[in-house]
Amino acid sequence: MQHAEFTRTIHAPIAQVWPLLADVTAVARWSPAVDKADLLTVQSAGLRAARRCHFYDGTSVREEVIAVADGRRVRVRLTESSMPMKRLEAEFIVAETPEGHTKVTMALDYEVKWGLLGKLMGAMMVRGQLVKMETRALAGLNHYVTTGAVVGKDFVVA
Repeated sequence: MQHAEFTRTIHAPIAQVWPLLADVTAVARWSPAVDKADLLTVQSAGLRAARRCHFYDGTSVREEVIAVADGRRVRVRLTESSMPMKRLEAEFIVAETPEGHTKVTMALDYEVKWGLLGKLMGAMMVRGQLVKMETRALAGLNHYVTTGAVVGKDFVVA
């Protein structure tokens, strides 16, 4: 299993940021990769809430919440994907900064298909793509929270 972490300070209090991470369909408002997110369960937040994210490139994934803790952590597991992932889990962790802003850490644990070749691909290619995608996602989250403007595929990280 490979691991990657990304952190960004969101210039807003946790009370504004947490609902956007807890609600599985809200990702379509702040992630520049996600065109839309369909709710697949009755509840949009909490354990077992599930979504299908449709990306601008025409692909999609199904994800399910597998853990939630105290309005501070949510962990999502990829359950269907056309990506070469054997396993992928993303955890969002929020913490208050001394200034009253929100530090968001996104931790990814992933395993690429294809054994040793997959491990090499994960280290050389996939990790770089994940870094780029998740850096843009956290920047999009900050943009949406601070401006209220929905982030689209043409979003540029400032």
